[in-house]
Amino acid sequence: MSKPSQPNLYLTRRHWLALAASAVSGCGGGSGVSTAALPGTGGTGIYTQGSISGFGSVIVNSIKFDDGLADVQMDGDSATSADLRVGMVASVQGERGADPTLGTASHIEVWSIAQGPVLQVPRVTQSSQRADGTVAEFAEFSVAGMTVQTNPDTSFYGVALASDLVPQQVVTVWGLQAGADGSRWTATRVEVRPMGMVLDRVSTGVVHVAGSQRSLNGLLLTGSMADVLVDGSLLRVQGVWSDASSSLAVAHVKLLGSGLLGQLPDDAKIEVEIEGFVTDTPSASAFMLGNIVVDASAIAPLNMQIKRGTRVEVHGTWQSGVLKATKVEVEDEQALQSVELKGTVESFKGVADFVVRGQRCDASGLTNADVSHGLLADLKNGVNVKLRGNKAGDVLRVSQLEFVMNDD
Repeated sequence: MSKPSQPNLYLTRRHWLALAASAVSGCGGGSGVSTAALPGTGGTGIYTQGSISGFGSVIVNSIKFDDGLADVQMDGDSATSADLRVGMVASVQGERGADPTLGTASHIEVWSIAQGPVLQVPRVTQSSQRADGTVAEFAEFSVAGMTVQTNPDTSFYGVALASDLVPQQVVTVWGLQAGADGSRWTATRVEVRPMGMVLDRVSTGVVHVAGSQRSLNGLLLTGSMADVLVDGSLLRVQGVWSDASSSLAVAHVKLLGSGLLGQLPDDAKIEVEIEGFVTDTPSASAFMLGNIVVDASAIAPLNMQIKRGTRVEVHGTWQSGVLKATKVEVEDEQALQSVELKGTVESFKGVADFVVRGQRCDASGLTNADVSHGLLADLKNGVNVKLRGNKAGDVLRVSQLEFVMNDD
């Protein structure tokens, strides 16, 4: 089914070989343990992992990647860049240009972290009203045994906010690890699935072994693939849920021991940029980014703002399973909510409701003075636009709009 990942930090080589040998790996509907292709090893090679913040080119960690020739995979299956959406967590492998904000992607990989019915009414932990009247909300809900947290930076599709979710509504979640033990994740995107759609259950966390039984996030795992899973492994499992036996028949496993979506060789020539949450109390020269070990000795002492729960972007190189940091940036709240899109207008219902690259947009706050190369009245299906704005739940509040007359 998928392109497979690197061994878990908790796995011995013997365990990994046994696990990999027991799995059937392939593409398009098979099942197995997944690994990912290596990036190019040229002098300007780059691997970046983070939430998608825009399109035209795919934008991850403020780098605009030309995705025209990229191999794209979503949950191990072949896809196209047109299938990608704002807020999905992606790993992008390719080459960086002379302008450090530009690159060319050779491989883009996206994995959801959870999928299944919402288990109870979401709990709102904090709520406030923005100046434009929209609601900024912090909430959490349970799905596939996981605790999923949302915040004002989370993108939604199908509902405006987490508090609009109802029990048994099926969702797919993309996100970043927020707890050191893998039990808590912060959603960067939540999509509501159509009622009646039959989907695999997906859960991400740490495997627990008790006798012959294996479980993950409280879900009993069954099947030959579950039998070889090692206690303490951080992984994503996908399979068919049985209400009758209250168990998950595992069809696919992706190991996340290093915290990377893809696999990287030790190569100081490959630049690495990773977005995530600090999941432990940092020492003067090291910390955990999700499940990634970060060696920050080259830039010690760390900024006092960098503490458990801080969302950061780490730049460096990958060496012996450790991210050797050359720079650590605390992510700006305003920047996290900012989105840039270039594409064709679809599903146009009016200036306050239209779609670009799968993202619902609202430009009703603009005047013609905010529009370049046209007027608001020129908005309609089929026109090409560039726009910038801020996320507000399932809507992008447009602050700048430009009509594009050609491909420049």
